[in-house]
Amino acid sequence: MNTFSRVSVVIPTINETDSLRESVEILINTCNNKDLEEILVVVCERTTPECLRTIDSLSGISKEVPVIVYKQVSPGLGCALHEAMQRVKGSHVVNIAADLDTDPRVVKDMITVAKVHPEAVILASRWVKGGGFSGYGRIHKTLNFVFNKMLQILFFSDVKDLTYGYRFAPVDKTLSVKWESTGFSIGMETNLKMLRLGYEFIEVPAVWRAREQGESQNSFFTKLKYIKTVLRVRFARLATLKNPNYVEKAN
Repeated sequence: MNTFSRVSVVIPTINETDSLRESVEILINTCNNKDLEEILVVVCERTTPECLRTIDSLSGISKEVPVIVYKQVSPGLGCALHEAMQRVKGSHVVNIAADLDTDPRVVKDMITVAKVHPEAVILASRWVKGGGFSGYGRIHKTLNFVFNKMLQILFFSDVKDLTYGYRFAPVDKTLSVKWESTGFSIGMETNLKMLRLGYEFIEVPAVWRAREQGESQNSFFTKLKYIKTVLRVRFARLATLKNPNYVEKAN
């Protein structure tokens, strides 16, 4: 049985500077620092010198919440997140983007829900009341809506935003699924696997905002590849969705 103690925040980085600092400052200023175990900033070979200088400047930004830097071993966002998840110390974990398209203010709402429902997978949702999009083109917004509706039908689910990788969950549930994608589909892939494994999902409203700094690494053509991931997860045997190296903790 999971209980909430503290959450570890994971932030992968590439070329973000001001938005990265703002993300961390918002976390520190809007959350009760006693609820934050650590902020784990993930860097890779492509992380720019400007971004690294910003990361260095975050050291000591809070007396209560350590900012820890981790250099990922294998390439790709999926690997960055999975490697970080295996290092976190909190009872729960949430990953946010360094470009502010995942509103850091939502973390405090997720913490509130986790304290009441510590076993739940908590998703930030753009399609529930109070959520939405800012700077997202009408065509892209329509395609996102249609894609999420398709997922609801395929997976017999009422979860409205399974494509958003902004997720807050118990660490053991996060590690209990088999992480396969090395790219941007990792958030959706693991969401769908947790859904098929019967985990409880709770959605909280969030507004997605287009990044103002740095170049996005997630192109439209990259997103088209998500369909292959959806079909693979939907028709896989349940046993193959689990992490074979995961050992469930005793109650």
